[in-house]
Amino acid sequence: MNLSNLKIGDLIIREKGPFSTHFMVYIGMENGNHIVAENQNGFGVRYVNLVEALKGNSIKRFEKFGGTENERDFVIPRINNLLGKGYDLIAFNCEHFARLISNGKTESRQVKLTSNLAVITGTAMLTNKSETVKSIGLASIILGLISHALQQ
Repeated sequence: MNLSNLKIGDLIIREKGPFSTHFMVYIGMENGNHIVAENQNGFGVRYVNLVEALKGNSIKRFEKFGGTENERDFVIPRINNLLGKGYDLIAFNCEHFARLISNGKTESRQVKLTSNLAVITGTAMLTNKSETVKSIGLASIILGLISHALQQ
């Protein structure tokens, strides 16, 4: 898939860093520019030109809209209801927003993976002889479980 094949509600995922990505919802063309909706830290949910949203990073992949063709008609109203909603790394980040629009589920695979790693790492740390390391391990487990619970 390339930009010319995108339809409203399809997802664009760009590189963000070595271990993370940024999710956007494709809206369409306006005045010759590709427009997307995103949930950006410091701005919240907003419409923006794709060039600005890419911030010089490359597109990693595209994902098709998760609903039916008729459900695409509800993409803009859903986004409009969320405009200005604040960004929250754990509870409502760019992936949560994009997947909510695409398939109706507020989920972030990135947060789930990080939560699981925190629990696994924390559990391993509990076997250490150092009380400090054990305390950090317990805190890691608790934070991982809280983060995981927020994804439900």
